Amino acid sequence: MCIDDSPTIINAIKHFLDDSFFYVVGIHDPLKALMQTIRIKPDLILLDIGMPNLDGYELCSLLRKHSYFRNTPVIMVTARTSLIDRAKAKMVRSSGYLTKPFTQADLLKIIFHHLEV
Repeated sequence: MCIDDSPTIINAIKHFLDDSFFYVVGIHDPLKALMQTIRIKPDLILLDIGMPNLDGYELCSLLRKHSYFRNTPVIMVTARTSLIDRAKAKMVRSSGYLTKPFTQADLLKIIFHHLEV
């Protein structure tokens, strides 16, 4: 699952991930993302930090409170590169951190690192 308010990023991630191996659900609205995530129960979540109404830190924190998602990999995908942002991501128990812009190889490397395929 990819949660990002930018359709461009969601489309890039879908393009980077092979349809025969990955099924990517893109969600643009962070407020709807929590309920859709609970309903779909993805194997891995790619989560933008800077979104309106509900940022990635808050959404990650909410997901971690749900018993099903305590161990689901949540990878922050963001343009933010500061140590403070990385520390905040760790505080809400994100599994990984991928900075934009990223390559297909960067994306696949972090996904395979966190998925047991």
